[in-house]
Amino acid sequence: MNKLSKRLAKVASYVEENSRIIDIGCDHGLLSIYLAKKYPKIKIIASDINRNALDNAINNIKINHLEDRIETRLGSGLDVVKAKEIDTVVISGMGANTIVGILKYSLDKLKYVNNIIIQSNTDLYFLRKNITKIGYYISDESLVRDGGIIYTIIKFSKGNKKYNYEELYLGPILIKNSSRLFKEKIDKEINTIEMILSRIKKGHLFYKLKLKKKLKILKKRSN
Repeated sequence: MNKLSKRLAKVASYVEENSRIIDIGCDHGLLSIYLAKKYPKIKIIASDINRNALDNAINNIKINHLEDRIETRLGSGLDVVKAKEIDTVVISGMGANTIVGILKYSLDKLKYVNNIIIQSNTDLYFLRKNITKIGYYISDESLVRDGGIIYTIIKFSKGNKKYNYEELYLGPILIKNSSRLFKEKIDKEINTIEMILSRIKKGHLFYKLKLKKKLKILKKRSN
């Protein structure tokens, strides 16, 4: 079985074995190939907006003799599928704004989607807030260190649940588990925010207040 990076292996661990998934932004197709080999009954659509990236995926799929197991499609986000074709969306390595845009642009395609699995390291508050607003709750989330970077992987499942600001900012399950990596990630964010605050000159009052609010929450969790 193809060896995945720790980041993609954690993403793969959230995919259910009988899923009908779309791997958006599949790049070289490594995640799709791994899942096809692990789960005989899984149905996979690997898509990418970039022709070269998709060609790389197609080549890797052929090398692994999985042409009959993985369908490849060129296009943007969920534009390449019909609503009933999938029940799971996987997006890894994209920014939060791009991910939210993909999902909100195609709300009709999410009618039959039970799970959305996301790996993004930009503005996770914005990501959690917006995806939980469209009828999903955070069913699982975890941190993994890969290549010196701490990545956050979140699984959203169909349903509704209310979260406060702190939960959307830091992650309700990550807060509850309070792992060593969670503490380390918090300490890094504290250092980053303190550095930014020290460099902000006069003005920018609203931005400063926003950063100080985050800093207060982070310091509470670092103790």
